[in-house]
Amino acid sequence: MNERNSTQHSSGLPVLGRLHGKVALVTGASSGIGEAAAKALAAQGASVVLAARRQRELDRVVEEITAAKGTAIAVRTDVTVDAEIAAAVRAAEQHFGGLDIAFNNAGALGTTGPLAEQQPEAWAADITTVLTSVFLSMRHEIPALQRRNGGVIVNNASQLGTVGFGGGISSYVAAKHGVVGLTKAAALEYARHDIRVNALALATVDTPMYRSSVGDSQEAADMFTALHPLGRIASAEEAASAVTYLAGDEASFFTGSVLLMDGGWTAQ
Repeated sequence: MNERNSTQHSSGLPVLGRLHGKVALVTGASSGIGEAAAKALAAQGASVVLAARRQRELDRVVEEITAAKGTAIAVRTDVTVDAEIAAAVRAAEQHFGGLDIAFNNAGALGTTGPLAEQQPEAWAADITTVLTSVFLSMRHEIPALQRRNGGVIVNNASQLGTVGFGGGISSYVAAKHGVVGLTKAAALEYARHDIRVNALALATVDTPMYRSSVGDSQEAADMFTALHPLGRIASAEEAASAVTYLAGDEASFFTGSVLLMDGGWTAQ
């Protein structure tokens, strides 16, 4: 059977998907983009390790994946803690035999307000959450990928990792620029090991984090929408489709790249 043209299970999952036999780790998998990516990877046949801090939400996502005939486990993980991300990678190897794909998605908007009014402690915490967490994740993922003779890493970098933004989120913008730089450096270091490392640069995505920031304000929602020339924000499922693309063989010549999926934001 050709895996690219496999028949469909009644649930909608392919019997043998594009990523059949692969093992994926998704951080920040308890909601939003991470949840959608975990489900999309499982739907393409990968066995998925879901890592996030909220155990109850992780368990819900695992239940939904398994109900759809996918394969997944949950590992409660704080990606800012080196030992915990190491344990998540170890779980992939112990439960599924290795690691082939990592989507480093966990992060948060962090401190808001004018740069000169931010405190050093808040700045350091934001950099740790958004940038250092990706370093810690790759620090353990790369050796696991090497043990499989290659693999793929996708880092969630945001379009604000490629342009400036004067909206009072300087630590987030700086950290996401760092993710882009770290992605390129890792791609060059490990290309000869057949490890591809790319960044996904998304603009506004309809996630719980977005909804909590907008609240009930239609004015705020309209403001975000207006920033995108397409006249809307992205869905989490659209973001997930880019992750599965970068993880698959169709993207086999992508490394050190930043895939912009921003509704035209950075073209303005």
